[in-house]
Amino acid sequence: MISENPELAGLHKDRPIRVGVADEHKVVREALRHLLLAHEDMLFVGEASTGFEALRLVDDTAMDVLILELAMPGQSGLDVLASLRARAPSLYLLVFSGYPEDRYARKAFKAGAHGFVSKACDPVELMAALRRIAAGNRYVSAPLALQLAREIGDRDVHPDQRLSKREFQVLLALAAGKKASAIGRQLNISAKTVTLYRARLLRKLGLKTNTDLTLFAFERNLLSDD
Repeated sequence: MISENPELAGLHKDRPIRVGVADEHKVVREALRHLLLAHEDMLFVGEASTGFEALRLVDDTAMDVLILELAMPGQSGLDVLASLRARAPSLYLLVFSGYPEDRYARKAFKAGAHGFVSKACDPVELMAALRRIAAGNRYVSAPLALQLAREIGDRDVHPDQRLSKREFQVLLALAAGKKASAIGRQLNISAKTVTLYRARLLRKLGLKTNTDLTLFAFERNLLSDD
Protein backbone atom coordinates (compact mmCIF):
# COMPACT_ATOMS: atom_id res chain seq x y z
CA MET A 1 0.00 0.00 0.00
CA ILE A 2 1.08 3.58 -0.60
CA SER A 3 1.50 5.77 2.47
CA GLU A 4 3.68 8.52 1.07
CA ASN A 5 4.55 10.19 -2.21
CA PRO A 6 8.17 9.11 -2.91
CA GLU A 7 8.92 12.44 -4.55
CA LEU A 8 8.10 14.21 -1.27
CA ALA A 9 9.47 11.64 1.17
CA GLY A 10 11.96 13.30 3.48
CA LEU A 11 10.95 16.79 2.38
CA HIS A 12 10.14 17.83 5.93
CA LYS A 13 12.61 15.68 7.83
CA ASP A 14 15.14 18.50 8.15
CA ARG A 15 12.72 21.37 8.71
CA PRO A 16 9.24 21.97 10.08
CA ILE A 17 6.14 21.89 7.92
CA ARG A 18 5.36 25.49 7.01
CA VAL A 19 1.68 26.22 7.60
CA GLY A 20 -0.45 29.26 6.80
CA VAL A 21 -3.95 29.93 8.13
CA ALA A 22 -6.85 31.64 6.36
CA ASP A 23 -9.93 32.19 8.51
CA GLU A 24 -12.28 35.12 9.01
CA HIS A 25 -12.16 34.91 12.81
CA LYS A 26 -9.09 36.10 14.70
CA VAL A 27 -9.84 33.78 17.64
CA VAL A 28 -9.59 30.77 15.29
CA ARG A 29 -6.36 32.04 13.72
CA GLU A 30 -4.84 32.59 17.16
CA ALA A 31 -5.92 29.16 18.38
CA LEU A 32 -4.39 27.49 15.34
CA ARG A 33 -1.19 29.50 15.69
CA HIS A 34 -0.76 28.35 19.30
CA LEU A 35 -1.60 24.76 18.36
CA LEU A 36 1.01 24.76 15.59
CA LEU A 37 3.65 26.35 17.83
CA ALA A 38 3.15 23.51 20.32
CA HIS A 39 4.47 21.00 17.75
CA GLU A 40 8.16 20.99 16.82
CA ASP A 41 7.48 19.70 13.32
CA MET A 42 5.11 22.59 12.53
CA LEU A 43 5.89 26.22 11.72
CA PHE A 44 3.23 28.95 11.59
CA VAL A 45 4.23 31.27 8.73
CA GLY A 46 1.32 33.68 8.32
CA GLU A 47 -2.40 34.35 8.41
CA ALA A 48 -5.20 35.85 6.34
CA SER A 49 -8.76 36.89 7.16
CA THR A 50 -10.24 37.13 3.64
CA GLY A 51 -9.95 35.28 0.35
CA PHE A 52 -7.99 38.14 -1.17
CA GLU A 53 -5.56 38.13 1.75
CA ALA A 54 -5.18 34.37 1.42
CA LEU A 55 -4.14 34.72 -2.21
CA ARG A 56 -1.67 37.47 -1.32
CA LEU A 57 -0.31 35.44 1.60
CA VAL A 58 0.39 32.50 -0.68
CA ASP A 59 2.05 34.78 -3.24
CA ASP A 60 4.32 36.40 -0.63
CA THR A 61 5.06 33.54 1.79
CA ALA A 62 6.79 30.19 1.33
CA MET A 63 4.58 27.49 2.80
CA ASP A 64 3.76 23.83 2.43
CA VAL A 65 0.14 23.73 3.61
CA LEU A 66 -2.60 26.34 3.88
CA ILE A 67 -5.44 25.75 6.34
CA LEU A 68 -8.51 27.37 4.80
CA GLU A 69 -12.05 28.06 6.00
CA LEU A 70 -14.71 27.97 3.30
CA ALA A 71 -16.79 30.72 4.93
CA MET A 72 -14.73 33.77 3.95
CA PRO A 73 -15.86 37.38 3.50
CA GLY A 74 -16.03 38.57 -0.06
CA GLN A 75 -14.83 35.76 -2.31
CA SER A 76 -16.26 32.27 -1.75
CA GLY A 77 -13.91 29.80 -0.11
CA LEU A 78 -14.54 27.35 -2.96
CA ASP A 79 -13.53 30.05 -5.46
CA VAL A 80 -10.42 30.79 -3.39
CA LEU A 81 -9.55 27.08 -3.48
CA ALA A 82 -9.77 27.02 -7.26
CA SER A 83 -7.67 30.19 -7.56
CA LEU A 84 -5.01 28.83 -5.21
CA ARG A 85 -4.76 25.58 -7.16
CA ALA A 86 -4.25 27.56 -10.35
CA ARG A 87 -1.59 29.96 -9.04
CA ALA A 88 0.18 27.67 -6.53
CA PRO A 89 -0.14 24.07 -7.79
CA SER A 90 2.52 22.76 -5.40
CA LEU A 91 0.70 24.11 -2.32
CA TYR A 92 -1.30 21.64 -0.21
CA LEU A 93 -4.73 22.85 0.85
CA LEU A 94 -6.52 21.65 3.98
CA VAL A 95 -10.08 22.85 4.46
CA PHE A 96 -10.86 23.40 8.16
CA SER A 97 -14.47 24.44 8.22
CA GLY A 98 -17.62 24.79 10.24
CA TYR A 99 -19.63 23.88 7.16
CA PRO A 100 -21.24 20.40 7.26
CA GLU A 101 -18.72 17.86 6.03
CA ASP A 102 -21.36 15.68 4.39
CA ARG A 103 -22.52 18.61 2.24
CA TYR A 104 -19.28 20.44 1.46
CA ALA A 105 -16.37 17.97 1.47
CA ARG A 106 -17.03 16.73 -2.06
CA LYS A 107 -17.28 20.32 -3.33
CA ALA A 108 -14.02 21.20 -1.60
CA PHE A 109 -12.16 18.23 -3.07
CA LYS A 110 -13.46 19.00 -6.54
CA ALA A 111 -12.29 22.63 -6.14
CA GLY A 112 -8.76 21.46 -5.32
CA ALA A 113 -8.57 20.65 -1.61
CA HIS A 114 -6.27 17.84 -0.44
CA GLY A 115 -8.19 17.30 2.79
CA PHE A 116 -11.29 18.34 4.72
CA VAL A 117 -11.47 18.53 8.52
CA SER A 118 -14.47 19.70 10.53
CA LYS A 119 -13.95 22.40 13.16
CA ALA A 120 -15.65 20.00 15.55
CA CYS A 121 -12.70 17.59 15.25
CA ASP A 122 -10.14 16.76 17.91
CA PRO A 123 -6.83 18.71 17.57
CA VAL A 124 -5.06 15.36 17.19
CA GLU A 125 -7.04 14.71 13.99
CA LEU A 126 -6.14 18.14 12.61
CA MET A 127 -2.43 17.51 13.20
CA ALA A 128 -2.70 14.08 11.61
CA ALA A 129 -4.39 15.58 8.57
CA LEU A 130 -1.67 18.23 8.24
CA ARG A 131 1.12 15.66 8.39
CA ARG A 132 -0.59 13.36 5.93
CA ILE A 133 -1.15 16.14 3.43
CA ALA A 134 2.38 17.50 3.83
CA ALA A 135 3.65 14.02 2.94
CA GLY A 136 1.90 14.28 -0.41
CA ASN A 137 -1.28 12.34 0.43
CA ARG A 138 -4.94 13.21 0.77
CA TYR A 139 -6.97 13.19 3.96
CA VAL A 140 -10.54 11.97 4.30
CA SER A 141 -12.13 11.64 7.74
CA ALA A 142 -13.50 8.30 8.90
CA PRO A 143 -17.14 9.54 9.05
CA LEU A 144 -16.95 10.86 5.48
CA ALA A 145 -15.36 7.64 4.23
CA LEU A 146 -18.15 5.66 5.91
CA GLN A 147 -20.82 7.86 4.35
CA LEU A 148 -19.32 7.44 0.90
CA ALA A 149 -19.01 3.71 1.43
CA ARG A 150 -22.76 3.60 2.02
CA GLU A 151 -23.35 5.67 -1.09
CA ILE A 152 -21.21 3.36 -3.21
CA GLY A 153 -22.99 0.36 -1.70
CA ASP A 154 -21.75 -3.12 -0.93
CA ARG A 155 -21.23 -5.57 -3.75
CA ASP A 156 -20.84 -9.34 -3.65
CA VAL A 157 -17.48 -8.97 -5.37
CA HIS A 158 -15.53 -5.80 -4.62
CA PRO A 159 -14.58 -3.98 -7.84
CA ASP A 160 -10.96 -3.61 -6.72
CA GLN A 161 -10.68 -7.42 -6.75
CA ARG A 162 -11.47 -7.40 -10.47
CA LEU A 163 -8.61 -5.05 -11.36
CA SER A 164 -5.38 -6.16 -12.96
CA LYS A 165 -2.16 -5.72 -10.99
CA ARG A 166 -1.20 -2.64 -13.05
CA GLU A 167 -4.68 -1.12 -12.73
CA PHE A 168 -4.49 -1.61 -8.97
CA GLN A 169 -1.07 0.10 -8.87
CA VAL A 170 -2.43 3.08 -10.80
CA LEU A 171 -5.51 3.20 -8.55
CA LEU A 172 -3.36 3.44 -5.42
CA ALA A 173 -1.11 6.09 -6.92
CA LEU A 174 -4.00 8.24 -8.15
CA ALA A 175 -5.80 7.88 -4.81
CA ALA A 176 -2.65 9.08 -3.04
CA GLY A 177 -2.76 12.27 -5.10
CA LYS A 178 0.06 11.62 -7.54
CA LYS A 179 0.15 13.17 -11.00
CA ALA A 180 0.18 11.10 -14.18
CA SER A 181 3.79 12.04 -14.94
CA ALA A 182 5.00 10.87 -11.51
CA ILE A 183 3.02 7.63 -11.77
CA GLY A 184 4.47 7.02 -15.21
CA ARG A 185 8.02 7.36 -13.91
CA GLN A 186 7.25 5.07 -10.98
CA LEU A 187 5.73 2.35 -13.15
CA ASN A 188 7.95 2.91 -16.18
CA ILE A 189 5.05 3.76 -18.48
CA SER A 190 4.06 6.96 -20.26
CA ALA A 191 1.80 9.60 -18.75
CA LYS A 192 -0.58 8.98 -21.65
CA THR A 193 -0.81 5.31 -20.68
CA VAL A 194 -1.53 6.33 -17.08
CA THR A 195 -4.38 8.49 -18.38
CA LEU A 196 -5.78 5.49 -20.27
CA TYR A 197 -5.57 3.36 -17.13
CA ARG A 198 -7.36 6.12 -15.20
CA ALA A 199 -10.23 6.16 -17.72
CA ARG A 200 -10.47 2.36 -17.51
CA LEU A 201 -10.52 2.46 -13.70
CA LEU A 202 -13.27 5.07 -13.57
CA ARG A 203 -15.35 3.01 -15.98
CA LYS A 204 -14.81 -0.30 -14.13
CA LEU A 205 -15.48 1.18 -10.70
CA GLY A 206 -18.41 3.32 -11.78
CA LEU A 207 -16.68 6.51 -10.59
CA LYS A 208 -16.22 9.94 -12.16
CA THR A 209 -13.22 11.79 -10.68
CA ASN A 210 -9.85 11.32 -8.95
CA THR A 211 -11.55 12.41 -5.72
CA ASP A 212 -13.96 9.49 -6.11
CA LEU A 213 -10.95 7.18 -6.54
CA THR A 214 -9.39 8.54 -3.34
CA LEU A 215 -12.59 8.06 -1.36
CA PHE A 216 -13.06 4.59 -2.85
CA ALA A 217 -9.55 3.61 -1.70
CA PHE A 218 -10.07 5.02 1.79
CA GLU A 219 -13.37 3.19 2.18
CA ARG A 220 -11.65 -0.11 1.44
CA ASN A 221 -8.58 0.67 3.60
CA LEU A 222 -6.30 0.52 0.57
CA LEU A 223 -4.27 3.55 1.72
CA SER A 224 -2.20 3.52 4.88
CA ASP A 225 -2.88 6.13 7.56
CA ASP A 226 0.78 6.16 8.62
